[in-house]
Amino acid sequence: MMLSAISMVMVPVAFATSVGAKDVVVNNQYVQATAICSCGSYEYDHYITGTFLNYCPQCHSYGTLEFNPKGTPEGEWTCSKCNSDYCAADGKEKIDGSKYCLTQYNVTTTNTHNSTQNNTTQNQTLIQSEAMLKTFHQTILEQLALLNGKAFYEW
Repeated sequence: MMLSAISMVMVPVAFATSVGAKDVVVNNQYVQATAICSCGSYEYDHYITGTFLNYCPQCHSYGTLEFNPKGTPEGEWTCSKCNSDYCAADGKEKIDGSKYCLTQYNVTTTNTHNSTQNNTTQNQTLIQSEAMLKTFHQTILEQLALLNGKAFYEW
């Protein structure tokens, strides 16, 4: 009995579900959470709501972001395809020096008015175009780095 009580107390926080994040939304278009920054870009004392396109810039995959499968205390976005981790608050990849960042997404509410639906569709198309442009730019830089005989992160 005493042994089981000790083992329960010694469970690392990383195995717990997210204790810091709230209002998590995951769908095919976007992901959203209100969380404490876990990448070091912001103070560790206030919540930030981050809403991002459900797209991994590391492996160029749509719809693969999952919320906190590794159980970090603050919560994080993880790509189910390549296992890249991103801060739930600001979307930056959680590797020092990485230039990868999730694409911001603006959620608009839709109603039965056609103009609102058209604006939402146009916004989504623009956001997807922006993500594709960033992907293209990233790919070009990676190819140039390979041609110069250097790894991309050495640039």
